[in-house]
Amino acid sequence: MTGSRRRRAPEQARQEILDAAAELIARHGPDGVGLRRVAEAVGISHGLVTHYFGTYGALVRAVLQRENERQRERIRERMRADHGVPYADGMTRVLFETLADERHVRLFAWSSLHSEDVGTSSQGLSELVDAIETGIRLVLPDTDRPDRDRIEAAVLLALSATYGFALGKRSWLTGLGRDPADPAHDAAFRAALSSAIATYLAEGSAPR
Repeated sequence: MTGSRRRRAPEQARQEILDAAAELIARHGPDGVGLRRVAEAVGISHGLVTHYFGTYGALVRAVLQRENERQRERIRERMRADHGVPYADGMTRVLFETLADERHVRLFAWSSLHSEDVGTSSQGLSELVDAIETGIRLVLPDTDRPDRDRIEAAVLLALSATYGFALGKRSWLTGLGRDPADPAHDAAFRAALSSAIATYLAEGSAPR
């Protein structure tokens, strides 16, 4: 529904633009929207959307950045709640829960293919590693913690595997004669990935 034309505070307008863009992208995919369509949904001028975000690509990346921050907070909450439950399982569980939302996968894939600002993506990944490293400090003593390099490698492995599985599982599982809609395949893949990451991280623990 087209929003009504009314005066908004700058931050409110920005959030409404992000909300509208997220909803439209969820329904039509990033390639099926555009700045003008978002402006019509919010009830503001096309020029005002451009004023806040510049280009459509920048708007999509802002939507993805907000989704990523929510993901990082979920990881922090998971780590705080686990209290000794293997953190690799907590990490992959959050990633799989996020990637169950195909909107997020489409946003990530589109943004990666149309990225004009590598620094923004790199900063987001660094913050994700920070969140996981903080969580590891909560559940492991100093002597059992892997170093930063190993955590970064584990995160790259987890992201590559989960995003790859989310994007390709339909065709891959169909090719194997499996039903891609069966959630058992997601659970089995996540369990295997969690085990591999946990083993890798444990191998990098500081010596006692």
